[in-house]
Amino acid sequence: MAAWGKAMRIDLNAKIRTKDGHEAGKIHRVLIDPTTDRITGFVVSTRRLLGRDVIVGEDMFVTASADGETITLNLDKEELDSQPSFEEHDFVTPPAGWSAPNLGYAIPPESFLWPEESAVADVGQRSRPSIKKGDTVKDRDGDAVGTVEDIRFDEKTGNVLSLTVKAHPGLERLFGGGKVVEISRDDILRITDDEVRLGVDREEIIPKEHETGTR
Repeated sequence: MAAWGKAMRIDLNAKIRTKDGHEAGKIHRVLIDPTTDRITGFVVSTRRLLGRDVIVGEDMFVTASADGETITLNLDKEELDSQPSFEEHDFVTPPAGWSAPNLGYAIPPESFLWPEESAVADVGQRSRPSIKKGDTVKDRDGDAVGTVEDIRFDEKTGNVLSLTVKAHPGLERLFGGGKVVEISRDDILRITDDEVRLGVDREEIIPKEHETGTR
């Protein structure tokens, strides 16, 4: 992520172009996870092209003009149309006093949005997420992946480090043929009551051996 920030200038209101030459719209908001200061998506207003706002990931940006005013995606119009819609009620403006992280982009703090469930009264406090074994795990598009089998917390901060997820029946192929996989905190978009939403598509999950006895 840092490498992208150094290699490509991404400005608010930059024009977005698809790889097949369509003028898609402009960047007008940036979604960020306040617990990690990690960008989880950019909101692109595509009303003239698609009639809605969509969320695209930073990895979908291929090139940017030197002045940062035009960015080309690695998506064509049809692929852009398949990206998730931005629903404003799912996000909130960060509270007064919050400092935007230095990500190397020309983006003012007021343009960032938090997931609605991540809003906290005191940004200096981080409570342990309400998460338990059996909670549903979904990918960024809302498709079911499996259920929480185990949780690893940082003993000092109480923050989630990773989840062990058990695949739903018939979806073991997502985990390389196995039944469980460890999901890093970096791939978790948000945690709500009874549900964990990932920031990746379920086809993009990279299986790896999970640790045991570390909860």
